[in-house]
Amino acid sequence: MTEAARATLDELFPQRAARMHSQVLAIRDLEVRFGGVSALAGIGLDLADDELVAVIGPNGAGKSTLLNAICGVVRGNARGSIELLGQQILGRPAYVVADLGVGRSFQDPPLIDTETVLENVMVGAHLRLRYSMFDQVFLRRKVRRYEDEARRRALTALDLAGLTRHVDDLVAGLPYGTRKLIDIARSLMSGPALLLLDEPTSGLDSDEQARVKQMLLEIKSSQRVTVLVVEHHMELVRAVADKVVGLQAGTVLAVGSPHEVLDSADFRAALVGAGQPADAKAVPPENTTAST
Repeated sequence: MTEAARATLDELFPQRAARMHSQVLAIRDLEVRFGGVSALAGIGLDLADDELVAVIGPNGAGKSTLLNAICGVVRGNARGSIELLGQQILGRPAYVVADLGVGRSFQDPPLIDTETVLENVMVGAHLRLRYSMFDQVFLRRKVRRYEDEARRRALTALDLAGLTRHVDDLVAGLPYGTRKLIDIARSLMSGPALLLLDEPTSGLDSDEQARVKQMLLEIKSSQRVTVLVVEHHMELVRAVADKVVGLQAGTVLAVGSPHEVLDSADFRAALVGAGQPADAKAVPPENTTAST
């Protein structure tokens, strides 16, 4: 990692205190049902400190549902146990889970079209802006200090995403790939302990995919955050992942290193198709609806 990249990640993920738990995420017997349909069943998964784990699988395997369960989006439909740094988060509202240290990007980015790129990214800093209504009325200098810090962090995140030239552009009308990168930049703003990325390269051109790959490698090298990424580009998975989790029909089919999972006969037969190379782009991006 270059000194410039290290300084960027230091700005986004300040030096953290020593953690009491080397295991950031622990999932046990996770089940998610929508009516009579089981989207996830018996899921068990551990993510260690600073680990980058890729979740792969065909459409409908439950990849996005797994992320939704972790961040509290489908809490009324989920059963089992999800612990973040030793604290139970399953069943807690999404805003509480975010405040406890979970950042999230989405396959279909929920951006504010009437605001600029910078303002959209700054929205991700709201958990760090610890000022009250009283402060806004009587302690404006304090408020400006927090807001200046948020602006600086947002500019840093946009630089990491290669979006500096779009800082003052309105989001409305920007291409899909740019919107995806904005959403990823926004997910970094709270300096999360756990970063969830849902299909970060889907719909991106080759240059944008290369930017996401570089971002993930730099985040991984920073050793500041644990990442769980849903991804269907297998060459990216090989390049960035410490561990790969293969899902099929809502259950865990395989867990191991990229080599162990992607080159296994079971993976090729069940997830890619027997006889196809493991780097084939044959695993389609998962629909983001809750029933996946």
